Amino acid sequence: MPISQQKLIKLEVAELKNLRDVELGFGETSLTAIMGANGCGKSTVLHALACSYSPPDNNLDFKFPMFFKPSTEALWAGSSFTIHYEQRDGANFQQNLQQRFSKAADRWAPRYDRRPVRPVRMVTIRESVPEVEALGINAMVHYQRSAFPGEVHNQVREVAGQVLNRQYAEYHHVQYRQGGRSSIAVTNGVLRYAAISMSAGEQRVFRILDAVFSAPNYSLILIDEIDLFLHQDALKRLLNALRLHCDARHKQLVFTTHFPPIADMYETIAVKTIHRVVERTLVWQGHSYDALRLITGQLERPLRIFVEDDVAEAIVKEVARALRLQPYVHVGWYGPSENAFALGAGMVLANAPLERVLIVLDGDVNATPEERRRKIERHLSGNEPRRAGERDALFGKIVPLVSDDEASPEQMLNRMLRAVQQAQVAEGDRPLLGFAHEIINVPERHGYINQVVEASGEPRIYALRKLVEMATHDAAWDAYTRPVREWLEAQANELRLGGNAA
Repeated sequence: MPISQQKLIKLEVAELKNLRDVELGFGETSLTAIMGANGCGKSTVLHALACSYSPPDNNLDFKFPMFFKPSTEALWAGSSFTIHYEQRDGANFQQNLQQRFSKAADRWAPRYDRRPVRPVRMVTIRESVPEVEALGINAMVHYQRSAFPGEVHNQVREVAGQVLNRQYAEYHHVQYRQGGRSSIAVTNGVLRYAAISMSAGEQRVFRILDAVFSAPNYSLILIDEIDLFLHQDALKRLLNALRLHCDARHKQLVFTTHFPPIADMYETIAVKTIHRVVERTLVWQGHSYDALRLITGQLERPLRIFVEDDVAEAIVKEVARALRLQPYVHVGWYGPSENAFALGAGMVLANAPLERVLIVLDGDVNATPEERRRKIERHLSGNEPRRAGERDALFGKIVPLVSDDEASPEQMLNRMLRAVQQAQVAEGDRPLLGFAHEIINVPERHGYINQVVEASGEPRIYALRKLVEMATHDAAWDAYTRPVREWLEAQANELRLGGNAA
């Protein structure tokens, strides 16, 4: 009986391009995502794995010069990595197997015929260049359609339709007259077209599904930049379909990605994030914004909160600061209250992700659930089946600060500041608190804060921050800012940010 039931367990790299002293495991699930910044070595992982196996038949044989091309300044001497794997050889199930690959001078070792035997498929970025560009024909394009043999391509057609939300009636092989190039074609409703007329994302989905579904059981499939050309919903549907197929057929799929929301699928996809520092390549399980900030020194702000003006911004930032989350929060303004609903509806209609977005109302208008529902229905109108669910989702994203009598933020801050005693604040802040105590009733709501800022002589941004900071000493602060605090706490737990980082 031939070798079967291969499974890749681990890759250990001593040195290979940008990878150095790194270990990556692959045995946890059928799908493994490799994440990280540009140049960290994600694609190198795929290239190393592709060259680690000999094909069991006449399929494409990946060899080191395909990916590690020697040049004047890069001979790749000193490269070394090891794969750990298991397999069945007839009646014997062999575990703890390993094969080391290295290049000492001008030749890679061992010889190619001594590599483990396993079917390997690979989808590169180059293969996903839109066919209309890759074909390079500026005249009439002639081709012939023919049916693909077997059931696999019916599965590709059906799943591609589910991923792209389309109804494909046919999926065919295409042979171009010019150059003899092979390709694909589909029928979608009344439209019949080949890959030269496909969008880049549509072509990418078919290429990936074809490579994965047509691979034999126990194959290793490698996909570079799986999120290329795909929007979020289609990508998640594609990954779910690939996982179900690979689980059922015992295939291993390893892919690279720049798309952080894939980390939310950690229960079904093994996510590995890599980053190269001076001495070695670091790797951790999952995708952590906190880890990226600490290791790369680059500040990411995954959370976006929109508010009316700078007073609300100061309030939100104080809540975030108290939770040690301010480095992760971007605060933007939307202006008058009505704009909050226009902003939210615009995001929904543009298919912009809402998972990490909160829109905060001042609480003096449009504060009741009934008012917010009416505004959302007005800005997000329509009777489409999906619209009710979209309105419900948006309703959960637009929240007011909590005021019992629909007081403005300026009025609420004034009430809280007047309840704070001089002894509760730092000595240097007491003159500013004293100005706030003198404001009892003003004709225009902004005056509750503006007059204090003007009297202080301080820059507005500094005075606002100090006033909000002092207001936190009042017992009413927690109840007033509760919706913002609870949302931030939930996001921090989900993304492992700040003090909630794992």
